Amino acid sequence: MGNLLKKEEITSLRLTSKLFKGFADYSRLFIFEVLMNGEKTVSEIVEATGISQSAISNHLKCLRECELVNDRHEGKYVYYSVSDDRVKEIIKLAKEIIKEASEERYRCIKY
Repeated sequence: MGNLLKKEEITSLRLTSKLFKGFADYSRLFIFEVLMNGEKTVSEIVEATGISQSAISNHLKCLRECELVNDRHEGKYVYYSVSDDRVKEIIKLAKEIIKEASEERYRCIKY
């Protein structure tokens, strides 16, 4: 049983899983896509995505709490941006994998 993971490795896997849950929702990915070109207000994100203001606000709250997006207050507006360029890199790498793989591979209904 020498192949068992150490407690730190298990914790790291759990945290990694939680990070990927932030990317596992279509609406959150859409928000990231909109924010890739710079900071936006909730209204601008709603306009770009067509997703309701309440849904966008809820997703942004989740992403902010997970430190995947930043918020900046200016007057009555709050501007959101991707918190780390590595988030952008993760999305870019995912797109490259999908581009190189067959569409059928990602139609898997098992997850």
